Amino acid sequence: MNGKVLFFKRDSGKIVPVVSKKLNKKAKLKIQNLLKIFADKLPKKILKNSKHVKLFHPDGNLAKAESLLINPNEGAFSLKNKLNELTGKEWIKFTSSWFIFNAVRSDLKEERNITEKFKLNSDDHPATYSPTMISEFISFFTKSKDTIIDPFCGIGATLVACDRTKRKGIGIEINKKYFKISKARTKQKVINGNSKEIDKILTKNKIKNINFCITSPPYWNVLHRSTGNYKEKRLNKNLDVKYSTNHSDIGNIEDYEIFIDELFSIFLKLKDFMKKNAYLVVILKNVKKGGKNYPLAWDFAKKMSSIYTLRDEKIWCQDKVSLSPYGYPFAYTTNIHHHYCLVFRNSAEP
Repeated sequence: MNGKVLFFKRDSGKIVPVVSKKLNKKAKLKIQNLLKIFADKLPKKILKNSKHVKLFHPDGNLAKAESLLINPNEGAFSLKNKLNELTGKEWIKFTSSWFIFNAVRSDLKEERNITEKFKLNSDDHPATYSPTMISEFISFFTKSKDTIIDPFCGIGATLVACDRTKRKGIGIEINKKYFKISKARTKQKVINGNSKEIDKILTKNKIKNINFCITSPPYWNVLHRSTGNYKEKRLNKNLDVKYSTNHSDIGNIEDYEIFIDELFSIFLKLKDFMKKNAYLVVILKNVKKGGKNYPLAWDFAKKMSSIYTLRDEKIWCQDKVSLSPYGYPFAYTTNIHHHYCLVFRNSAEP
């Protein structure tokens, strides 16, 4: 009977068919009606497989049923979901407060292929990150065709993630070399400019009503310090040891408090261009410099909370980074292998 069953409920934690022929007959009519009413708001996956769509309610209440599913194992999509195109089951997977993510081989290959066209080493940018990881954030915080901005786009990882998730991407990059790589890597909009002037850049390009921002700004001027022989190794390979040599790049600011203020001012200027209740994810980590700890992520989050709502954090852990004997044998100090994905919302209330 499974081929004729169009109404499902939850039983003992599993999504199971409702066997009543009467309810399934009514479910068919309700599905047809819902598909018409919500045609412009449904995920493409449901629209493309409309013949296989079923109705779901956890308690089997047909009158209150407002969730659609294709495959019970993938979960149901609620018509009340205005944030993304995920089923409840997919939604839950993302909500863990921490996750482990290391470089993906296919991402590294794609990055290497594009950088080689510019006769560059794929490790030239000192702090790249994965489009695969960013795609997961984009898929959670947006719907198809939504607009995403990355004010520090580097060599375009966020824009590649927009390509993969069918979103509209906007990237701003101060370094001309990285800007050119991004332009070659994606068809999304890339702007060579300084995000300190983000309000002028967006106004000039007539960009507004942005749905989501995800970015990883410089971790202060942490690249200027030489931990171990990091700098020497990179210089020997003719690799970059700074994000840019531009004196107005915030990654070149020496004073910690001034850096926090300058970074904050960028998001203050961005606020008016974000849609109401849009989310922003800023990836940072606390840093050590000159034997002192700087709670960069925490200080920035506190500053940002004056204009955005701090909704939460996701801790990104890297478990394949080698350990160094920092502090041994005199004092305790850690190898920092985690980053804070700080989640803000453009709203006045939590």
